[in-house]
Amino acid sequence: MKLRPEDTVGYWLFYAQRTTAYAFYEALKACCLEHKKPYVITPPQWGVLSMLHESDGITIGAVSQKRGFDAPTITGIVKRLEANGLVKRVHDHEDRRQVKLYLTEEGRDIMQFLPDAAKSFYEILVQGFSEAEQYDFVMKLQQLIANLSSIGPGTGDRFGLLPDFMREE
Repeated sequence: MKLRPEDTVGYWLFYAQRTTAYAFYEALKACCLEHKKPYVITPPQWGVLSMLHESDGITIGAVSQKRGFDAPTITGIVKRLEANGLVKRVHDHEDRRQVKLYLTEEGRDIMQFLPDAAKSFYEILVQGFSEAEQYDFVMKLQQLIANLSSIGPGTGDRFGLLPDFMREE
């Protein structure tokens, strides 16, 4: 029997990820338009803004580790957020080599609205799934990530985001 791409988990993971990213972008865009913002927040930008909203004054390295992107990618995201006046970089007073990220007034303003948009999106995303099914699904996704660790560098849990019990020793 011939293995067709659409018969594989990988195909559907990729398709689900793309569909989710596009739909989340549209939800964030609608929120920005509703509040008459001259910019549109992307899903990766939301990841940075939400971290700063929870804990202002973190480094690009900390964002990179928590969000699962490499530092140059986060730097690019931060540059676009800076260009839109949403974040600022400030050199640490004790260690000038360290640069910390902070929300600006405009960043705090949009963060009054984006969390509700993200929550509404999430409720649409998981409709029809019980809490137990959601938990089980997340565990299965984490198992897939752990399985890929055996392939080589850059695969699997390269950012250390999996729970301890799933990590290779």
